[in-house]
Amino acid sequence: MMIPHLSFRTSLIFATAVIYVLTFLVSNTNGQIDCYECTVHPPESFMNRTTRLCSKFDGSDHYKVHCPNSTYCMKKSFQLELQAGKIVKGNVRGCTPQKYDYQVYKNGSWKFESAVEYDSFKKGCYSGNDDQLRTAETQFCYCDDNLCNNAKQTTNFSSHTDTIAVIIIYNIMRFLKTHTQPA
Repeated sequence: MMIPHLSFRTSLIFATAVIYVLTFLVSNTNGQIDCYECTVHPPESFMNRTTRLCSKFDGSDHYKVHCPNSTYCMKKSFQLELQAGKIVKGNVRGCTPQKYDYQVYKNGSWKFESAVEYDSFKKGCYSGNDDQLRTAETQFCYCDDNLCNNAKQTTNFSSHTDTIAVIIIYNIMRFLKTHTQPA
């Protein structure tokens, strides 16, 4: 197979396009993502944290947080069964808990260390048990695009990143085919 000779301009355009696609594809693999964060109840006053209640969630900047130890955003939807058959539905949004602290015995003493589990979650929604709440039904949704956990209703959060990458690569190949000359 003969490799076509590319002009400097065409090579520069191709290299720029490849760098753009690679940057786009790996933008969230560095362990950082921006997500929406909100809780069911306000934080204790001594914690000195901003109140972000999901009951007032509006998708504004007030609810945006940076997640340096997460590669996924999370939305947990649940319903609580109260007395007299009353059902209350709720949501919680935030960074997926991927950072784990543990103790290690080194040099004659115990020390805290941290690790980030990058492969412990997958995109999509899953029903499951929530050890923190007595719930009738809990659905956990994980997504890996910035601010992707904003949906009012629980959805699949499927990312369109792969589709966009395929379209970009297809157009690059089409461009190269029409702008290259055999040597």
